[in-house]
Amino acid sequence: KQTAPRRTTRSTADQETINATSITNAQLQAMIDQGVTAALAARDALRSTNGDDSHNSGTGVRRTE
Repeated sequence: KQTAPRRTTRSTADQETINATSITNAQLQAMIDQGVTAALAARDALRSTNGDDSHNSGTGVRRTE
């Protein structure tokens, strides 16, 4: 029987330390606020243009009977 090859573990802590960037709470909050503002703007742009949040119904062909 063959023995399974040994797994060597290598640390990625060095890479993580190099890539780490420290920011202040104010900077983090500003980034969050920007994201929220952008998300709300995108939502408002996709909203119905009726202004009353109703669906855009009645735009299809109407039946005449």
